[in-house]
Amino acid sequence: MSTPEDQATGPGPAPGTGPGTGSAARTGARARDAGAGPSPGAEQRLVLGVDAGGTAVRAVLTDLTGRRLGEARGGGGNPQAQGGPAAAERIGEAIGAALGDHDPDRLAACVIGLAGYRRFATDAAAVAFTEQCRTAAGPAVPGHLRLSLRPDAEVAFAAGTAAPDGVVLIAGTGAVACRLQRRRVSSVRGGQGWLLGDEGSGFWLGREAARHALDTLGSPSGAPDALTTAVLAVLGVPARPRAGAVAGLLGAVYDAPATAPAALAPLVSAAAAAGDEAAARIAARAAAHLGALLESALPAGAPPEPIVLAGAVAASPGPVRDALTAVLAGLPGRVVVAGDTTMAAAWLAARTVVPGTPHEAFLP
Repeated sequence: MSTPEDQATGPGPAPGTGPGTGSAARTGARARDAGAGPSPGAEQRLVLGVDAGGTAVRAVLTDLTGRRLGEARGGGGNPQAQGGPAAAERIGEAIGAALGDHDPDRLAACVIGLAGYRRFATDAAAVAFTEQCRTAAGPAVPGHLRLSLRPDAEVAFAAGTAAPDGVVLIAGTGAVACRLQRRRVSSVRGGQGWLLGDEGSGFWLGREAARHALDTLGSPSGAPDALTTAVLAVLGVPARPRAGAVAGLLGAVYDAPATAPAALAPLVSAAAAAGDEAAARIAARAAAHLGALLESALPAGAPPEPIVLAGAVAASPGPVRDALTAVLAGLPGRVVVAGDTTMAAAWLAARTVVPGTPHEAFLP
């Protein structure tokens, strides 16, 4: 396939009549002073930044100074997890909701950071998906607007640094580490999905929590510890009798979508922070997996480069990130935590209009 920025569509067929604002929730965030002197017309031209992940699609509308004008959030938009048509529909809905009442003809660029980008084996497949997003957005995306589809790793990296080269670890529902050169993904480690990989991810943490609960319920004493109790409560499974708890837990996990265990991941962090030893061991194992994944993406002999942590597991404060930071302490390069990925996508979009757009205007 060609470079990610080539997976963009400019003038094309008239946009469809998709649902536009649909189910995406519009928050209508108002302006803030970006602190960078706007160029003439910078407040007239608008850009869209979209972060489409497995859990949610988030979109932001800004001007070229980084002033927020609208925001939206909808359901997951990973074509590998949700399927292409459903993912495109949710991305289109979020775009329409973020635009709101603003004139779509003022839109100058749109960057979509997409989890599951590697699902597209050919350029044609990526372009077709982009057109599905355009159709789903309806009148919010005029025919002249260029939609640039980018791997989520490129947007996540930009959320942590303005540097062109470095490594990003994304640990959310899944887990992947990427090396970037000139803000483009040059190599990928991990990212094989829940069935073949994703060790240390939100899915992995949740699955380990469920497995621990099953082991505890099957032990001679069968007395639920803090983590087991939390898992059963979230799944709505009574702790007694033990046989019923085991059957209920298995049913709750296997009757749900494949990646549903990721919803149990926060229970591990909460229990570990409260002193639960089993949860602390799971958190430490997750950090070890993620540290090994990131280290495998570092080029041998390269000078120190930024290491960006992104995704709910790697970037959120708590036991997993604390343990991960300790694991990474010996690696070359400064470890930074990613900021707002939608604003990073908007910054990348603004750079296609004004190449010198300052990073700090969008991510202070």
